[in-house]
Amino acid sequence: MEKVNNILTPKTILHLTNLLKELDWFLAVDDKTNSIISELKWQGLSRDTLNEPKNNLHERLNDFGLIITENVCQKINLKYSNLNRFMWNLYKPGEEGIFHTDSLKNNFYTILYSLNTSDGFLIVGDQKIHDKQDEAKIFKSNILHKGVGPTKDKYRLNLNVVIET
Repeated sequence: MEKVNNILTPKTILHLTNLLKELDWFLAVDDKTNSIISELKWQGLSRDTLNEPKNNLHERLNDFGLIITENVCQKINLKYSNLNRFMWNLYKPGEEGIFHTDSLKNNFYTILYSLNTSDGFLIVGDQKIHDKQDEAKIFKSNILHKGVGPTKDKYRLNLNVVIET
């Protein structure tokens, strides 16, 4: 896994965060547990703006996703052939994802870009990595990983990019 810092300016991050306040978020739940809503495992909010029906806000967010992707890939000299996903994730305290892969193929990479510093974190394989604003973590998409919401901070906000090399 690699890390990259200094991808966007603080004012750009603030502008992007304000845009995300208008996003039509989806509730992320583990629908395999039970159909009764009180027993579902809450996994935060998410939205894929690259592959969902387009609107002006989604297009603007996709532009930011492309800028983040280009800046990260340039800094680590990673060439990609296809953008697969821009998944925006918002976790509140107590919310936690499930272990998953973003692709089973060996030529896909995940970029997890943190829009804020929080005590929430990412688990990749056996590594626990806390969020730091304007930092991207890059790893093979076929590695098991999950996001964990904060305990003290109000939220954890990030962009999950999946690219094909």
